[in-house]
Amino acid sequence: MDEELKLKAFDEDGLTIISSLCQDSIIKENEYDYDEKSKRFAILMNRFCHEARDKRRIRTAIHFDYVENLKTKNINKDDKDETLVLLAIKFDETKKPSGSITLEFSGNKAINLLVENIEVFLTDIGDPWLTTKKPNHDNE
Repeated sequence: MDEELKLKAFDEDGLTIISSLCQDSIIKENEYDYDEKSKRFAILMNRFCHEARDKRRIRTAIHFDYVENLKTKNINKDDKDETLVLLAIKFDETKKPSGSITLEFSGNKAINLLVENIEVFLTDIGDPWLTTKKPNHDNE
């Protein structure tokens, strides 16, 4: 598949699709930011293209809108060389349509977003590149 993905999620089902496509994405510590004024959390990542036949990655941007608050777990903000590996993106509804979106990373790390509602956008950027490494989930 050589087409760049452009997806939107406005409910939990859509978020699950985006989560599955972003599993195993690599994120550097300095490649995400929360803008409190615009209530937007944005991430740049190297997404493993599970939908492709060969092993490849592509730069991907995701942003979450209507974010009221952000909390991190076991992430060292001072370590700009820290690499995060995304495992899943999950939604826990509190009071419809509000809830929390949790980005779960390897190493028991997480980013929790308190949101007014689900509004997530994923966009692939540029051309994919081949990689020799395929994510391995045999030990899970």
